[in-house]
Amino acid sequence: MPQNSDNIDSAITDEFGLISRLSDVGDSASVMNAESVLTGIGDDAAVVATPSGQMLMTTDAIVDGVHFRSADERWYEIGWKCAVSNLSDIAAMGGVPDHALVTLGVPSGASERTYTEFYSGMNEAFEKFGGQVVGGDVVSSPTMFVNLALTGHPSLDSDGNPAWLQRSEAKLGDLICVTGPLGSSAGGLEVLLSGETNPSGQILVDRHFRPTPRVELGGELVAAGVKCAMDISDGLVGDLEKLAKKSEVGITIEMAKIPLAGELIFMVGTSAIELAMSGGEDYELAFTVSPDVLDNFPGHVREKVSVIGSVTNDNMAGGKVVVIDEHGQKYEPLRRSWDHLNGG
Repeated sequence: MPQNSDNIDSAITDEFGLISRLSDVGDSASVMNAESVLTGIGDDAAVVATPSGQMLMTTDAIVDGVHFRSADERWYEIGWKCAVSNLSDIAAMGGVPDHALVTLGVPSGASERTYTEFYSGMNEAFEKFGGQVVGGDVVSSPTMFVNLALTGHPSLDSDGNPAWLQRSEAKLGDLICVTGPLGSSAGGLEVLLSGETNPSGQILVDRHFRPTPRVELGGELVAAGVKCAMDISDGLVGDLEKLAKKSEVGITIEMAKIPLAGELIFMVGTSAIELAMSGGEDYELAFTVSPDVLDNFPGHVREKVSVIGSVTNDNMAGGKVVVIDEHGQKYEPLRRSWDHLNGG
């Protein structure tokens, strides 16, 4: 894993020195689409050019003690994951990431190395999946936090027109699909808390710290004719409830069809399905699609998709998600999603 090669670790003494240092870190990375940045880090605002008249915009914040633990000192992975949480929002719209603004809350006495390693991880994720940091802000804070805002632009549909995915487009008869196994990130956290170490557990830990946003696949879904999607960041059931509410539909999920990683089953056994339904931070995509459109998916896209249920009711104010077990009976998950305000 790349690390900061500077062996001198000095305390942060002023805002502008930190901004200058972080600008150097950003400039040292391989920057994609540099010509789109008309005015970057250093001015009061960044001026950027986008390939489309439509712009996608998202933002996410992480706070020490809530989303990460500074005591772990895994700054590179925390930076990666901070970028991925925003990249995944762009992926959920079927978009292409462009430019990011980062606001840092810096506690007194914080180490400069903390932020250079954080930026290195963040920049690697942007280099791999698209997007780049073009500016931001630094403020004093009693608790370390990072807020990242990311813009993007739409992909093109099969007719060559800009198009994007929305939660409000689920239709009666649509199939509910996901783009990969679920629960691995939550499983990785369980492994960390338990202290167990073995190859399967390490795979889950890696998936917890280094998730993959489905940016490319989101664009492929748009091109294939999908209209409705979201990313799975707070848990499958809870996130689908948001989609059901927005579309005013009823959704039925079949537990037996939810894909699980073999490593997760090995490590946590029968608890795997509960982690898959409510664990969150897998950053896979959940989407709805008509059977006819699914049948016409390109083979390389279809093989990445698992059908786990269907839209069973429409005109349902507030929406509803029902889970059924292998016997066709209703099942109530132990928890339906992560709640940021209540810590669970």
